[in-house]
Amino acid sequence: MALRKRQPSLKIRKAAERYEAMKKIDEQNTKVINYGGENNPLTNADMLSKINECKDLMNEYNSLLEEADEKAKQLAVAEEELGEFFTRVLAGGKSIFGVDSDEVELLGGTKKSLRKKHI
Repeated sequence: MALRKRQPSLKIRKAAERYEAMKKIDEQNTKVINYGGENNPLTNADMLSKINECKDLMNEYNSLLEEADEKAKQLAVAEEELGEFFTRVLAGGKSIFGVDSDEVELLGGTKKSLRKKHI
């Protein structure tokens, strides 16, 4: 089961559109417009910086999901091997100690004498 990669969010797309509009307005006015005032600069460069930060975080997040997918595959293979190993141990215990022994029960099996009889 693969983990779902996250697609660029609606906010990133809207911010990119707004950035393009800000850039166009700056070009028309032949100066950089500060939308936040003197003490709180909000320019197109600031917007681009925030957009790039979000995109970088998204890429990092997706990379981590890819790593998690790979570990999940490795875990599934290891669990399959473990299950086979356990089955072989139980079969070995039955052949060494007998199918009705206490050792088979200790290994997680069921003694033959304790099995339900199907009629």
